[in-house]
Amino acid sequence: MANRRDAKDWAREHLKGLFTSPMIPFGPDLKLDEAGIRHNVERMLQAKAAGLGFGFSEPWVCTIAERKRAMEVSIDAIRRRVPAYLHTTDHSVEETVNLTRHAQSVGADAVMIWPPYEWAKSQEMLCGFYEYVASKVDIAIFLYNTPHSGLFMTPESIARLAQIPNVCALKNAVNDVTHSLRCVDLCGDQIVVSDPHEHHLLDMTLNCGQQVMLGTTPVFLMQSVHCQPIQDYWELARQGRRVEATRKFYELQPLREVWATMYQVLRNKAAAVHPVPHIKCWMDLIGMAGGAVRPPMHEVAPEDKAHLKVRIEATGWLTRLYPDGVPAR
Repeated sequence: MANRRDAKDWAREHLKGLFTSPMIPFGPDLKLDEAGIRHNVERMLQAKAAGLGFGFSEPWVCTIAERKRAMEVSIDAIRRRVPAYLHTTDHSVEETVNLTRHAQSVGADAVMIWPPYEWAKSQEMLCGFYEYVASKVDIAIFLYNTPHSGLFMTPESIARLAQIPNVCALKNAVNDVTHSLRCVDLCGDQIVVSDPHEHHLLDMTLNCGQQVMLGTTPVFLMQSVHCQPIQDYWELARQGRRVEATRKFYELQPLREVWATMYQVLRNKAAAVHPVPHIKCWMDLIGMAGGAVRPPMHEVAPEDKAHLKVRIEATGWLTRLYPDGVPAR
């Protein structure tokens, strides 16, 4: 675990490579699927995930007790083979502190926190939320700048928060490279800045030296034990082999476009839907534990599941990722 005293040095040394964070699996009875959590950990490690996070996808339909149990199971499954962080945001500030302390007690290396919408009314409120929570805990904190909060943190707010001793990294999910580069300019010497969008990874690596992609689903949806195309082009980019990295990056474009279609609803407020059901459907299609979604979310309709499978197969990547067939769970 990284504490307040050494968080920034720990992040600079250990936050490297492709990190990912899966969905919370539920069984047909909508109970927490603990075996599914463990199964998914193994699959993500096989896909060359360099670090694992847990607890983001559906915390608002879980009880505090379920979230804590899921934390315990995921950390136990990881067994310190890679760095592990847990999502601990709650609408209640005190429950955020409570969950963060629990993450520390079960052995997480760090936590990732984004401001719940009640605290995303202004930049001052965003900063006040983080400053209060950070003062109450002794564990490394990753900032999460996300549309789920309802308000993006400005680079200036992020630079202010980067001064907090246990704040050591940023997952900057604003889908804006310029914003990420501004954060690097303002506080890249204080915290590790990660643009988590896989479609930005090549540019951010070649032109900015990005050392980690924090918590993004392509790491396990678009890679397998047999084939890791993201890892391949990322390693080439890190070596400065620009032409080879670029060629491999664009080979993945057909599958990337399927992923992008799934996620575009996050930026379309009129759509009033969420990508989680489709992500879980994709996980089920490749033998991971996606499972059911809890109300008020709706399951993907059978015809839409079939369409997703057809689209994935049409890219040609399913055969490349699973030459011996998709493994059964």
